[in-house]
Amino acid sequence: MLPKISQPLYTIVQPSTGNELQVRPFLVKEEKILLGAKESGENNDVYMAIKQIVNNCVTNEGFDVNDIPIVDMNYIFIKLRAMSVSPVVKFKVQDSTDNIEYELEMDLNEVEVKRNEDHTMKIDIDDKIGIMMKYPTPSLSEKIKDIDTEVELTTATIEDSVDYVWDADDVYPWKEISQSEKTSFLDELPITVYKKIQTFYDTAPRIEHVVTYENSEGTEKRVVFRDLNDFFTLA
Repeated sequence: MLPKISQPLYTIVQPSTGNELQVRPFLVKEEKILLGAKESGENNDVYMAIKQIVNNCVTNEGFDVNDIPIVDMNYIFIKLRAMSVSPVVKFKVQDSTDNIEYELEMDLNEVEVKRNEDHTMKIDIDDKIGIMMKYPTPSLSEKIKDIDTEVELTTATIEDSVDYVWDADDVYPWKEISQSEKTSFLDELPITVYKKIQTFYDTAPRIEHVVTYENSEGTEKRVVFRDLNDFFTLA
C-alpha cells in the first residue's frame, strides 16, 4: 500500500463571524476542478468549482460551504489560492488611454473584506415591525439557476436573505413561514422599505482590491477587482 501524504493545515479567519477555520492547500484534484471551470468559461461552472474547492479544503468537522455567506466563500477561495500556489499574481492590462499593455502584480495576502460603516442588517418597516436580514449563501445559486427575469431574481434573492421578522409581541423565523405567506409579506412591503433592503445589499461587506499603476502619460490608473470571476481568472 502506498504511503499516505500528509497535508499542512493553516488557519483562516472567517470574515462574517471571526471564527477560525482550518484549511489545507489545493491538491491536484482541486487544480483539475479549476482547469475544467476555466476551460468551460461558464459563470455557473466557475461558481460551482469554487464551492467545491472551498468545501474540499476546509477541514472543520461539519463545515458546509452552503451555510456561509457568499463573501466568506470568495474570501476563503482567494486565501486558499495564495497559500496553495503563490500569494503574488502577475497579470496584464491594456491601458484605455495610451493603448499600452502593462504587466502588473497583486499580492493576494493584501486582499480583505471591505465594510461600510452605514451598513445595517436591521430593516425597520415601522416603529413596531421589522426584518432582520442575513447574507446570501452559496446555496442561492441552486435556487436561482432557472430564473430568467430580473424581477424573479430580485425576489428570490430577498427571500433567501431574510432571517426573521419581528413585531412588538414576537419573532417569526423566516424558515418556518410558508411560501405563500412569504410572497404576500414581501409584496405588501412599502416601496421605502424595499429601498432599505436594496441599501442592505449595496452596503454589504464585499471583497474589493485595487491595483494602481502609472501609464506612459504620467496618469495614475486603477484596476479594481471585486467580482468573483475577477479573482478566479487569476487562480
